[in-house]
Amino acid sequence: EDMPILPDTVDRFEPSGGELYQADELDVHDDGGEPQTPPCINGQCVRTAAAVVSWFTLNILIATINKWVISVDHFEYPALLTDVHMVMSYILSSISLATFLPADDELQPTAETMKNVQKLSVAFCLSVFSGNMALQFIFVSFSQMVGAASPMITLILSKMLTTKKYGVLAYMSMVPMCGGVMLCVTGELNFNVIGLILVVSSCVLRGIKSIMQGALLTSQVRSQQLDALSLLKHMSKYSVVLLTGYALVTGEVQRLLTDERVHSAHVTFMVILSGVVAFALNLANFLVTKYTSAVTLQVLGNIKVVLSIAISLLVFH
Repeated sequence: EDMPILPDTVDRFEPSGGELYQADELDVHDDGGEPQTPPCINGQCVRTAAAVVSWFTLNILIATINKWVISVDHFEYPALLTDVHMVMSYILSSISLATFLPADDELQPTAETMKNVQKLSVAFCLSVFSGNMALQFIFVSFSQMVGAASPMITLILSKMLTTKKYGVLAYMSMVPMCGGVMLCVTGELNFNVIGLILVVSSCVLRGIKSIMQGALLTSQVRSQQLDALSLLKHMSKYSVVLLTGYALVTGEVQRLLTDERVHSAHVTFMVILSGVVAFALNLANFLVTKYTSAVTLQVLGNIKVVLSIAISLLVFH
């Protein structure tokens, strides 16, 4: 999260999402073909609903855990926390693939597919870096307001980068969905151009990541397609390298080593727990993208923010 995988103070790093059958996508065509039929066959609707419900539940759970880790346990190292998420995602996906959920032999990654996975990892990590740097110039609240435009940005990117076409209703739905919150930007007292550019860049990169992971999960060419676990494993591997390098350059590693507040078994347990939940969330993220679409994932992200705030108010008063 999203992989947003972090709370609203850092959940723009989300690890971070075929398509959800809904009224505003009835006009969607691929290459001018016939309207796509609803995916309510062979239990597809049930799988889609289960993936979406799991995604919402895990997002709220990890936001609460990460809020606790950062605010209560003082683990104020967002890049390293994201790094732990990627490490746990790699370890747990590797174990799953090696034991009870082996990958389809027909979906073994080719060299071209791995290059695309590397690009996906770079897009994810750059969104993390941009979101982090933006907070040096703007408040988290302003970042969240601008982030509300993610569905619209992803819709435009999907139109530009893929063959997908959207009906008029899809574009019209972006106005109330994104426009209302975006109006608040005009009255921001602590407006900063550099911060705005960085947070918009983070939104664009998240949109590109969602589109790329959707392409890898649903490619019509079997040799270029990956299952969700395999994609998570390979993406996590490359992301760990990039995130660790970033944490070293920004000094997070050095500060962590000298921060006595976080040198305890309790904090270690909470950070690892956050990583385990992140693995499940990242997997759900990919499944939601596969069963729905990159745009739908971003729309759900806006709803998730509202739910996360409500739960946070209940838990942290």
